[in-house]
Amino acid sequence: MDIGNTLLLTALFSAVASVLLCKRNNYYFLWMLRWTFFSLSLAVLLLVYYFISKDFSINYVYMYGGNQPLVYNIAAFWTGKEGIHLLLAWATMLCILFFQTKNKENHGFALKTLRIVLIIEILLLIITLADSPFKPIMGVFNTDALSGNGLSPKFISPWFLVHPPLLVMAYAASIILFAAAMVYLHSGEKEWVRTARSWGRFSWLMLSLGMATGGLWAYEIIEWNGFWRWDPVQSGALAVWLVLTAALHAIVRHGHNSLEYKTTAPLLAASVFILNIYVMFFTRIEVRGSKHNFIGSAVWPVLLVGVFLAIIAVLFLILKRKRSDSGGAIQNLKPASLNSMRSSFHATILLLCMLAFVPVWSILHSLTSEEIGEFIPIPEEVYNLWSFPIILMLTLLTVYCMLQGVVKRKDLISVMLASIFIGIVTAFLPETQTPTLLSYTSEFYQQSTLLVQSIGSAPMFSYVSVSLFAIIGTMFRFLYGKNRFSYNNIGIGLIHAGFILIVLGAVASTSFSKEGSLDYALKELNILQNIDLTWSAEITDYSIMDIGDGWERTLNLSIYKNGESHGSGTLSLAKSDGSGYFHKVLLHRTLFTDILIHFASDTPGQSVIKLNVKVVPLVNLLWGGVLLMICGIIFLVKPNLSSKTG
Repeated sequence: MDIGNTLLLTALFSAVASVLLCKRNNYYFLWMLRWTFFSLSLAVLLLVYYFISKDFSINYVYMYGGNQPLVYNIAAFWTGKEGIHLLLAWATMLCILFFQTKNKENHGFALKTLRIVLIIEILLLIITLADSPFKPIMGVFNTDALSGNGLSPKFISPWFLVHPPLLVMAYAASIILFAAAMVYLHSGEKEWVRTARSWGRFSWLMLSLGMATGGLWAYEIIEWNGFWRWDPVQSGALAVWLVLTAALHAIVRHGHNSLEYKTTAPLLAASVFILNIYVMFFTRIEVRGSKHNFIGSAVWPVLLVGVFLAIIAVLFLILKRKRSDSGGAIQNLKPASLNSMRSSFHATILLLCMLAFVPVWSILHSLTSEEIGEFIPIPEEVYNLWSFPIILMLTLLTVYCMLQGVVKRKDLISVMLASIFIGIVTAFLPETQTPTLLSYTSEFYQQSTLLVQSIGSAPMFSYVSVSLFAIIGTMFRFLYGKNRFSYNNIGIGLIHAGFILIVLGAVASTSFSKEGSLDYALKELNILQNIDLTWSAEITDYSIMDIGDGWERTLNLSIYKNGESHGSGTLSLAKSDGSGYFHKVLLHRTLFTDILIHFASDTPGQSVIKLNVKVVPLVNLLWGGVLLMICGIIFLVKPNLSSKTG
């Protein structure tokens, strides 16, 4: 047996021994934990070494390694499912060691939590061994003559270096969250709140960073059609993020009053991990329409069984806990008034779960239609139709929660209603008419019921007045609220302001974006052509170069604003036998507008150059919102880093 698989087996046996020794937090238990992590670390380093040394006798290295910069040969580690499985197993052990270090003196709750996490770690190691990245190439005797396939050109991006590891860390942290919730459901350990809050926030931070870097990466790839396209895996990650957000809201309230959300909080916390497994499952059975499939994976049955077992375990413990609560003298909460903070949290959690259901339903639809044998794609506007009203209500609820106790209730409701009225009126003015949720000419709109058509006729611009009201309300709370300079309040304010800006930026950039084209004859160098009334461009150089088994066409363009030079850039179209066609986009960024230019087709003409141009306004509102939200999460995570359950 080769060294890599030997290290994985060593880690597996050590993890099993750790579970058996987990009754007491003794020397042997700690030694086995560290040995498991050490074995996995060596396996990770060994695979990295294989990529750096270009050892193409390893099938995984042959698939993704090649003649590419060193940093991308290292990053090829997490390109395929085999590397992701190994990285997830290693990241989970890292979380286990960190959790154990912070809970050395907690022999009850911590050991119960560790036992559950270690069982999951064992399953991850079994999956990694079953789909090992250390498998050699079979049937090839002269491996020195092999040349690796290398990464697809779209993976040669700085965002690829960080996007997958961030998501892996988010998934690993959610395992601690799941285990803490299961321990609480089983034995009612109150320590679970601090652990769930700390690890939930950390997972939330990693997942938010992962989704943000993924959006930035997709924004630069023409094939991926912008920062968001309702890809099944993107939708799955969004569902996880929304349920995790709902779980953190419930956990915070449960921490203040143990009678609140005593079932809902652990249920949502456990659901985060279950959804993570679910996302891993359907990416390994090749869902049509997704850009994230791991083709040829044989581990999906294990993941499917894991989903069902986790659901059964959670439901069993919830029923058991309900039965034990009903048998004792349990104090019940008084009904909450409609204008109370508790009612606001109820509504927030409900809306977040409703919003998460939209992508979950779409994934289920994709899976079931595939099994039936007739794949029926869901138009993107359908997602927008059902998401937009929920987001609108969430935005209003956000500012309502933020201003409770700061502004009188009657005044707050009056201003909210006024913002809604202004949004409705301005949305239907001729000067401000923008695209509606559904296109009147689309097949879905024509075949929909009157109710759906009425909702779909709502203009996207209606969100603007509501978002402006929410932003002003958030600023007002920060200026006049109590304890406004505490880490907690600053973090909460930044997160909610970031959420509002993200939605506003997404609505504005998609509603007001314009697409056009530029046609140049090859002889028309240095001739200015208008993109719109403000922007124009000219070709300054054009070249064709043979590269390896293909070719590359390159254009240098100068960008002008109102007739004055504003910048320059390069776009290209490459063709190779291994990777096919790849468009490198010219992305000209400004404070208020982005301009994306690329070749109009994969086969540019011999005498005419045709370019597609997209002008995207106000997209920086979205990226600014992402930055605010990330900073807010860091403010919330920071106080927990030094806690014993951090």
